[in-house]
Amino acid sequence: TAGLFVDGNVNDAARNVLNLAKDMIRETRKVRLPRTETLSQDSFVSPQIRVGIHVGNVTCGVLGQRLPKFTVFGSAVNLAARMEQTSRPSRIHVTEDFHKLVSFEEDYEWDDCSETTVKNMGKFHSYLLKEVL
Repeated sequence: TAGLFVDGNVNDAARNVLNLAKDMIRETRKVRLPRTETLSQDSFVSPQIRVGIHVGNVTCGVLGQRLPKFTVFGSAVNLAARMEQTSRPSRIHVTEDFHKLVSFEEDYEWDDCSETTVKNMGKFHSYLLKEVL
């Protein structure tokens, strides 16, 4: 559960994950990297990240003997990765399963993406969180 559950409340955990993703985007905007091309007056640029979120069962464990690594497996991990890959810069792309957990919250506004085709997994209904300010 990664310490995200508060008294077993899945909705609170989902809200915590979404707020973490929003904070990650905000903090990324504070990072200033040198611009490679000098066509602009601003010689620095902020990196942009994409975030994908899904909820579901996973399997995890430590793999390797020489260089052990904690690894998480499962279709939920793959689907979250696909949400990230099909997201837009500085946006949060979530599956319908995750959206159901936070859709009652008035703090969040969503763009309906209708169906998103996910490689090797089919079509899924998904949502993009309106721009994080």
